[in-house]
Amino acid sequence: MKKWFKRLTDDNVDLEEKIFGVILVIGTIIVVFSSIVTFLEDLSLFATIGTLIALLIFIMISFVKHKLHKDKLARILLCYTINCIVMPITFFSCGGIDSGMPLYLLAGLFIIIPSLEGIARVVCLLISLITDIAMVGFSYNMMDGNKAKTQFPKEILAKLTLEDRIVDMVASLTLVALFLCVTTLLILNAYKREREKSNILYEKVNELSRRDELTGLYNRRVLFRKFDNIEFYEESKYHVAMLDIDFFKKINDKYGHLFGDDVLRKIAKEMREFCDEGEYAARYGGEEFVLVFKSDSEEGAYKRIEDFRKKIESIKWEEDAELSITLSGGLVACKDYDDITPVLSTADKMLYTAKKSGRNRICCDAA
Repeated sequence: MKKWFKRLTDDNVDLEEKIFGVILVIGTIIVVFSSIVTFLEDLSLFATIGTLIALLIFIMISFVKHKLHKDKLARILLCYTINCIVMPITFFSCGGIDSGMPLYLLAGLFIIIPSLEGIARVVCLLISLITDIAMVGFSYNMMDGNKAKTQFPKEILAKLTLEDRIVDMVASLTLVALFLCVTTLLILNAYKREREKSNILYEKVNELSRRDELTGLYNRRVLFRKFDNIEFYEESKYHVAMLDIDFFKKINDKYGHLFGDDVLRKIAKEMREFCDEGEYAARYGGEEFVLVFKSDSEEGAYKRIEDFRKKIESIKWEEDAELSITLSGGLVACKDYDDITPVLSTADKMLYTAKKSGRNRICCDAA
Protein backbone atom coordinates (compact mmCIF):
# COMPACT_ATOMS: atom_id res chain seq x y z
CA MET A 1 0.00 0.00 0.00
CA LYS A 2 2.86 2.37 0.89
CA LYS A 3 4.51 1.63 -2.45
CA TRP A 4 1.22 2.34 -4.26
CA PHE A 5 0.73 5.72 -2.58
CA LYS A 6 4.34 6.58 -3.43
CA ARG A 7 3.70 5.84 -7.11
CA LEU A 8 0.50 7.87 -6.96
CA THR A 9 2.50 10.97 -6.00
CA ASP A 10 5.53 10.18 -8.16
CA ASP A 11 6.00 12.89 -10.78
CA ASN A 12 7.62 10.36 -13.13
CA VAL A 13 4.44 8.27 -13.34
CA ASP A 14 1.99 9.20 -16.11
CA LEU A 15 -1.44 10.51 -15.12
CA GLU A 16 -3.19 7.63 -16.93
CA GLU A 17 -1.09 5.09 -15.03
CA LYS A 18 -1.90 6.78 -11.73
CA ILE A 19 -5.62 6.67 -12.49
CA PHE A 20 -5.52 3.00 -13.48
CA GLY A 21 -3.50 2.21 -10.35
CA VAL A 22 -6.14 3.91 -8.20
CA ILE A 23 -8.96 1.94 -9.81
CA LEU A 24 -7.09 -1.36 -9.55
CA VAL A 25 -6.19 -0.98 -5.89
CA ILE A 26 -9.53 0.38 -4.71
CA GLY A 27 -11.36 -2.20 -6.82
CA THR A 28 -9.34 -4.97 -5.19
CA ILE A 29 -10.18 -3.64 -1.74
CA ILE A 30 -13.88 -3.51 -2.61
CA VAL A 31 -13.82 -7.09 -3.96
CA VAL A 32 -12.06 -8.36 -0.82
CA PHE A 33 -14.64 -6.62 1.35
CA SER A 34 -17.48 -7.98 -0.79
CA SER A 35 -16.06 -11.50 -0.48
CA ILE A 36 -16.08 -11.19 3.30
CA VAL A 37 -19.63 -9.80 3.35
CA THR A 38 -20.89 -12.51 0.99
CA PHE A 39 -19.34 -15.20 3.18
CA LEU A 40 -20.81 -13.72 6.37
CA GLU A 41 -24.30 -13.33 4.81
CA ASP A 42 -24.12 -16.97 3.75
CA LEU A 43 -25.96 -16.17 0.50
CA SER A 44 -24.90 -19.25 -1.43
CA LEU A 45 -21.87 -21.25 -2.44
CA PHE A 46 -22.26 -19.85 -5.95
CA ALA A 47 -22.14 -16.28 -4.61
CA THR A 48 -19.04 -17.04 -2.55
CA ILE A 49 -17.33 -18.66 -5.54
CA GLY A 50 -18.28 -15.66 -7.69
CA THR A 51 -16.68 -13.13 -5.38
CA LEU A 52 -13.57 -15.31 -5.05
CA ILE A 53 -13.36 -15.47 -8.84
CA ALA A 54 -13.55 -11.68 -8.89
CA LEU A 55 -10.71 -11.49 -6.36
CA LEU A 56 -8.57 -13.90 -8.43
CA ILE A 57 -9.22 -11.80 -11.54
CA PHE A 58 -8.01 -8.65 -9.78
CA ILE A 59 -4.90 -10.49 -8.61
CA MET A 60 -4.29 -11.74 -12.16
CA ILE A 61 -4.67 -8.23 -13.58
CA SER A 62 -2.25 -6.87 -10.97
CA PHE A 63 0.23 -9.55 -12.02
CA VAL A 64 -0.15 -8.64 -15.70
CA LYS A 65 0.38 -4.96 -14.94
CA HIS A 66 3.16 -5.02 -12.35
CA LYS A 67 5.06 -8.20 -13.19
CA LEU A 68 4.58 -8.57 -16.93
CA HIS A 69 4.45 -4.77 -17.40
CA LYS A 70 1.65 -5.04 -19.98
CA ASP A 71 -0.35 -2.03 -18.91
CA LYS A 72 -2.63 -1.87 -21.97
CA LEU A 73 -3.54 -5.57 -21.69
CA ALA A 74 -4.23 -5.14 -17.98
CA ARG A 75 -6.62 -2.27 -18.69
CA ILE A 76 -8.56 -4.29 -21.29
CA LEU A 77 -8.71 -7.35 -19.03
CA LEU A 78 -9.97 -5.28 -16.12
CA CYS A 79 -12.79 -3.66 -18.05
CA TYR A 80 -14.04 -6.78 -19.83
CA THR A 81 -13.67 -9.27 -16.98
CA ILE A 82 -15.36 -6.95 -14.49
CA ASN A 83 -18.31 -6.06 -16.71
CA CYS A 84 -18.75 -9.32 -18.64
CA ILE A 85 -17.69 -12.01 -16.13
CA VAL A 86 -17.56 -10.77 -12.55
CA MET A 87 -20.69 -8.61 -12.72
CA PRO A 88 -22.96 -11.30 -14.29
CA ILE A 89 -21.89 -13.88 -11.69
CA THR A 90 -22.26 -11.63 -8.68
CA PHE A 91 -25.35 -9.92 -10.07
CA PHE A 92 -27.44 -13.10 -10.02
CA SER A 93 -25.82 -14.74 -7.02
CA CYS A 94 -26.36 -11.64 -4.87
CA GLY A 95 -30.03 -11.04 -5.68
CA GLY A 96 -30.20 -9.39 -9.14
CA ILE A 97 -32.27 -6.23 -9.49
CA ASP A 98 -33.95 -7.13 -6.21
CA SER A 99 -30.72 -6.13 -4.42
CA GLY A 100 -28.09 -3.41 -4.49
CA MET A 101 -26.28 -4.98 -7.45
CA PRO A 102 -27.46 -2.39 -10.05
CA LEU A 103 -25.21 0.09 -8.24
CA TYR A 104 -22.24 -2.18 -8.90
CA LEU A 105 -23.16 -2.25 -12.58
CA LEU A 106 -22.83 1.53 -12.60
CA ALA A 107 -19.41 1.29 -10.95
CA GLY A 108 -18.35 -1.27 -13.56
CA LEU A 109 -19.26 1.08 -16.39
CA PHE A 110 -17.48 3.92 -14.61
CA ILE A 111 -14.22 1.95 -14.64
CA ILE A 112 -14.18 1.89 -18.45
CA ILE A 113 -14.01 5.67 -18.93
CA PRO A 114 -10.63 6.40 -17.31
CA SER A 115 -9.11 2.98 -18.08
CA LEU A 116 -9.50 2.84 -21.87
CA GLU A 117 -9.43 5.37 -24.67
CA GLY A 118 -10.53 5.84 -28.25
CA ILE A 119 -12.42 3.09 -30.06
CA ALA A 120 -11.47 0.54 -27.39
CA ARG A 121 -13.40 2.58 -24.82
CA VAL A 122 -16.49 2.89 -27.03
CA VAL A 123 -16.58 -0.83 -27.92
CA CYS A 124 -16.10 -1.96 -24.32
CA LEU A 125 -18.73 0.50 -23.09
CA LEU A 126 -21.30 -0.74 -25.65
CA ILE A 127 -20.63 -4.44 -24.95
CA SER A 128 -20.77 -3.88 -21.18
CA LEU A 129 -23.96 -1.83 -21.44
CA ILE A 130 -25.65 -4.51 -23.55
CA THR A 131 -24.54 -7.15 -21.02
CA ASP A 132 -25.97 -5.10 -18.13
CA ILE A 133 -29.30 -4.56 -19.89
CA ALA A 134 -29.53 -8.26 -20.66
CA MET A 135 -28.82 -9.13 -17.01
CA VAL A 136 -31.50 -6.73 -15.80
CA GLY A 137 -33.98 -8.29 -18.25
CA PHE A 138 -33.18 -11.84 -17.18
CA SER A 139 -33.35 -10.88 -13.53
CA TYR A 140 -36.75 -9.26 -14.02
CA ASN A 141 -37.96 -12.42 -15.74
CA MET A 142 -36.95 -14.41 -12.66
CA MET A 143 -38.80 -12.28 -10.09
CA ASP A 144 -41.55 -13.94 -8.07
CA GLY A 145 -44.25 -11.52 -9.17
CA ASN A 146 -43.60 -12.03 -12.87
CA LYS A 147 -46.05 -14.35 -14.65
CA ALA A 148 -43.36 -15.39 -17.12
CA LYS A 149 -41.07 -16.29 -14.29
CA THR A 150 -38.09 -18.43 -15.26
CA GLN A 151 -37.15 -21.01 -12.68
CA PHE A 152 -33.56 -20.97 -11.51
CA PRO A 153 -32.03 -22.86 -8.60
CA LYS A 154 -31.80 -20.71 -5.49
CA GLU A 155 -28.08 -21.46 -5.41
CA ILE A 156 -27.73 -19.40 -8.60
CA LEU A 157 -30.36 -16.71 -8.12
CA ALA A 158 -30.32 -15.65 -4.49
CA LYS A 159 -33.65 -14.81 -2.85
CA LEU A 160 -33.37 -12.02 -0.32
CA THR A 161 -35.77 -11.20 2.44
CA LEU A 162 -36.98 -7.62 2.87
CA GLU A 163 -34.49 -7.13 5.69
CA ASP A 164 -31.67 -8.59 3.57
CA ARG A 165 -32.61 -6.28 0.70
CA ILE A 166 -32.35 -3.19 2.89
CA VAL A 167 -29.03 -4.30 4.36
CA ASP A 168 -27.70 -5.21 0.94
CA MET A 169 -28.84 -1.91 -0.56
CA VAL A 170 -27.21 0.09 2.26
CA ALA A 171 -23.97 -1.91 1.96
CA SER A 172 -23.95 -1.62 -1.83
CA LEU A 173 -24.68 2.11 -1.74
CA THR A 174 -21.92 2.63 0.81
CA LEU A 175 -19.34 0.60 -1.09
CA VAL A 176 -20.12 2.02 -4.53
CA ALA A 177 -20.32 5.59 -3.22
CA LEU A 178 -17.00 5.06 -1.43
CA PHE A 179 -15.44 3.64 -4.59
CA LEU A 180 -16.68 6.44 -6.84
CA CYS A 181 -15.88 9.24 -4.38
CA VAL A 182 -12.44 8.02 -3.37
CA THR A 183 -11.48 7.13 -6.93
CA THR A 184 -12.65 10.49 -8.23
CA LEU A 185 -10.89 12.31 -5.40
CA LEU A 186 -7.60 10.52 -6.04
CA ILE A 187 -7.96 11.05 -9.79
CA LEU A 188 -8.54 14.77 -9.26
CA ASN A 189 -5.57 14.91 -6.90
CA ALA A 190 -3.38 13.14 -9.44
CA TYR A 191 -4.63 15.49 -12.14
CA LYS A 192 -3.92 18.52 -9.94
CA ARG A 193 -0.36 17.37 -9.34
CA GLU A 194 0.06 16.66 -13.05
CA ARG A 195 -1.26 20.12 -13.91
CA GLU A 196 1.05 21.77 -11.39
CA LYS A 197 3.99 19.85 -12.84
CA SER A 198 2.96 20.91 -16.34
CA ASN A 199 2.70 24.54 -15.25
CA ILE A 200 6.17 24.42 -13.71
CA LEU A 201 7.55 22.80 -16.86
CA TYR A 202 5.80 25.43 -18.99
CA GLU A 203 7.35 28.21 -16.93
CA LYS A 204 10.79 26.63 -17.27
CA VAL A 205 10.40 26.21 -21.03
CA ASN A 206 9.06 29.74 -21.34
CA GLU A 207 11.99 31.08 -19.35
CA LEU A 208 14.46 29.11 -21.45
CA SER A 209 12.91 30.55 -24.60
CA ARG A 210 13.55 34.01 -23.18
CA ARG A 211 17.16 33.36 -22.27
CA ASP A 212 20.35 32.84 -24.20
CA GLU A 213 21.40 29.25 -23.61
CA LEU A 214 25.09 29.95 -23.03
CA THR A 215 25.04 33.12 -20.95
CA GLY A 216 21.60 33.03 -19.33
CA LEU A 217 20.96 36.62 -20.40
CA TYR A 218 17.84 37.71 -22.23
CA ASN A 219 17.94 36.96 -25.93
CA ARG A 220 17.48 39.40 -28.78
CA ARG A 221 13.78 38.67 -29.19
CA VAL A 222 13.06 39.51 -25.56
CA LEU A 223 15.22 42.64 -25.86
CA PHE A 224 12.86 44.08 -28.45
CA ARG A 225 9.84 43.04 -26.43
CA LYS A 226 11.22 44.76 -23.33
CA PHE A 227 11.50 48.03 -25.19
CA ASP A 228 7.78 47.88 -25.91
CA ASN A 229 7.27 48.49 -22.19
CA ILE A 230 9.75 51.37 -21.91
CA GLU A 231 8.26 54.82 -22.30
CA PHE A 232 10.42 56.92 -24.59
CA TYR A 233 9.60 60.43 -23.44
CA GLU A 234 11.68 63.46 -22.55
CA GLU A 235 11.98 62.55 -18.88
CA SER A 236 13.12 58.97 -19.63
CA LYS A 237 16.14 57.92 -17.57
CA TYR A 238 16.92 54.87 -19.67
CA HIS A 239 20.22 54.50 -21.50
CA VAL A 240 21.35 51.74 -23.84
CA ALA A 241 24.92 50.50 -24.14
CA MET A 242 25.90 48.13 -26.93
CA LEU A 243 29.12 46.34 -25.99
CA ASP A 244 31.42 44.11 -28.01
CA ILE A 245 34.40 42.00 -26.87
CA ASP A 246 37.57 43.20 -28.57
CA PHE A 247 39.45 40.65 -30.72
CA PHE A 248 37.19 37.83 -29.58
CA LYS A 249 38.02 35.70 -32.63
CA LYS A 250 41.72 35.85 -31.78
CA ILE A 251 40.92 34.81 -28.22
CA ASN A 252 39.00 31.79 -29.51
CA ASP A 253 41.78 30.88 -31.93
CA LYS A 254 44.50 31.12 -29.27
CA TYR A 255 42.78 29.66 -26.19
CA GLY A 256 40.02 27.58 -27.73
CA HIS A 257 36.26 27.90 -27.95
CA LEU A 258 35.67 26.46 -24.48
CA PHE A 259 37.65 29.31 -22.98
CA GLY A 260 35.76 31.71 -25.25
CA ASP A 261 32.51 30.38 -23.81
CA ASP A 262 33.87 30.94 -20.29
CA VAL A 263 34.65 34.54 -21.21
CA LEU A 264 31.08 35.09 -22.44
CA ARG A 265 29.63 33.54 -19.29
CA LYS A 266 31.87 35.59 -17.01
CA ILE A 267 30.99 38.87 -18.72
CA ALA A 268 27.30 37.91 -18.62
CA LYS A 269 27.60 37.30 -14.87
CA GLU A 270 29.12 40.73 -14.37
CA MET A 271 26.31 42.26 -16.43
CA ARG A 272 23.67 40.68 -14.23
CA GLU A 273 25.39 42.12 -11.18
CA PHE A 274 25.55 45.50 -12.90
CA CYS A 275 21.79 45.68 -13.37
CA ASP A 276 19.54 47.13 -10.67
CA GLU A 277 15.78 46.76 -10.49
CA GLY A 278 14.14 47.74 -13.76
CA GLU A 279 17.38 47.25 -15.69
CA TYR A 280 18.44 44.27 -17.76
CA ALA A 281 21.11 42.77 -19.95
CA ALA A 282 20.80 40.83 -23.20
CA ARG A 283 23.06 38.95 -25.55
CA TYR A 284 22.55 40.71 -28.86
CA GLY A 285 24.48 38.19 -30.93
CA GLY A 286 27.87 36.49 -30.94
CA GLU A 287 30.14 38.51 -28.66
CA GLU A 288 27.83 41.56 -28.62
CA PHE A 289 25.78 42.52 -25.57
CA VAL A 290 23.25 45.19 -24.72
CA LEU A 291 22.79 46.83 -21.33
CA VAL A 292 19.63 48.80 -20.61
CA PHE A 293 19.99 50.88 -17.44
CA LYS A 294 18.88 54.08 -15.78
CA SER A 295 20.75 57.25 -14.98
CA ASP A 296 19.69 60.79 -14.14
CA SER A 297 22.20 62.24 -16.58
CA GLU A 298 24.30 61.28 -19.57
CA GLU A 299 27.43 61.95 -17.52
CA GLY A 300 26.22 59.53 -14.85
CA ALA A 301 25.35 56.94 -17.49
CA TYR A 302 28.79 57.25 -19.06
CA LYS A 303 30.48 56.84 -15.68
CA ARG A 304 28.51 53.68 -14.89
CA ILE A 305 29.29 52.03 -18.21
CA GLU A 306 32.91 53.18 -18.13
CA ASP A 307 33.34 51.69 -14.66
CA PHE A 308 31.88 48.46 -15.98
CA ARG A 309 34.33 48.44 -18.89
CA LYS A 310 37.25 48.92 -16.50
CA LYS A 311 35.96 46.12 -14.26
CA ILE A 312 35.95 43.68 -17.17
CA GLU A 313 39.43 44.82 -18.20
CA SER A 314 40.75 44.13 -14.69
CA ILE A 315 39.58 40.50 -14.58
CA LYS A 316 42.45 38.01 -14.22
CA TRP A 317 42.26 34.78 -16.20
CA GLU A 318 43.90 31.53 -15.07
CA GLU A 319 44.70 30.55 -18.65
CA ASP A 320 46.99 33.54 -19.05
CA ALA A 321 47.92 35.96 -16.25
CA GLU A 322 48.84 38.60 -18.82
CA LEU A 323 45.57 38.32 -20.72
CA SER A 324 43.24 41.30 -20.53
CA ILE A 325 39.74 41.10 -22.01
CA THR A 326 38.49 44.51 -23.13
CA LEU A 327 35.20 45.92 -24.35
CA SER A 328 34.25 48.55 -26.88
CA GLY A 329 30.86 50.15 -26.64
CA GLY A 330 28.36 52.69 -27.85
CA LEU A 331 26.15 54.57 -25.39
CA VAL A 332 22.78 56.16 -26.26
CA ALA A 333 20.23 58.10 -24.20
CA CYS A 334 16.72 56.85 -24.93
CA LYS A 335 15.10 60.23 -24.28
CA ASP A 336 16.22 61.41 -27.72
CA TYR A 337 14.25 58.67 -29.51
CA ASP A 338 10.81 57.18 -29.67
CA ASP A 339 11.49 53.66 -30.95
CA ILE A 340 13.87 50.76 -30.30
CA THR A 341 15.18 50.49 -33.87
CA PRO A 342 16.92 53.89 -34.09
CA VAL A 343 18.20 53.48 -30.52
CA LEU A 344 20.01 50.26 -31.35
CA SER A 345 21.09 51.59 -34.73
CA THR A 346 22.72 54.62 -33.12
CA ALA A 347 24.30 52.48 -30.39
CA ASP A 348 25.76 50.27 -33.09
CA LYS A 349 27.21 53.30 -34.88
CA MET A 350 28.79 54.49 -31.63
CA LEU A 351 30.22 51.00 -31.11
CA TYR A 352 31.73 51.10 -34.59
CA THR A 353 33.23 54.50 -33.78
CA ALA A 354 34.79 53.05 -30.62
CA LYS A 355 36.30 50.21 -32.64
CA LYS A 356 37.69 52.62 -35.23
CA SER A 357 39.12 54.83 -32.50
CA GLY A 358 41.32 52.10 -31.09
CA ARG A 359 38.91 49.85 -29.12
CA ASN A 360 38.69 49.44 -25.33
CA ARG A 361 36.56 52.55 -24.95
CA ILE A 362 32.97 53.82 -24.79
CA CYS A 363 31.66 56.33 -27.32
CA CYS A 364 28.51 58.37 -26.67
CA ASP A 365 25.78 59.55 -29.01
CA ALA A 366 26.49 63.15 -29.95
CA ALA A 367 22.90 63.82 -31.00
